Amino acid sequence: GIFYAKATGVGMPIVYLGSKTGRDGIHGATMASAEFGEGAEEKRPTVQVGDPFAEKLLLEACLEIMALDCVNAIQDMGAA
Repeated sequence: GIFYAKATGVGMPIVYLGSKTGRDGIHGATMASAEFGEGAEEKRPTVQVGDPFAEKLLLEACLEIMALDCVNAIQDMGAA
């Protein structure tokens, strides 16, 4: 099926989940097109560090709850 980001209904639970956060990814969207030259190492924390294991678990969990018809709406909260 197709799932949309717009939820309907009153009193529906909200689940907000994802990987843990740190300094990585801060200003990632605004820095995505920046040029890195002199001082590039100082800007390194702006690049998000992936966690493939957590991403796989999240993907599998989403697919499972979608298959069980437990999802009213779903939204990616990332900037990219």
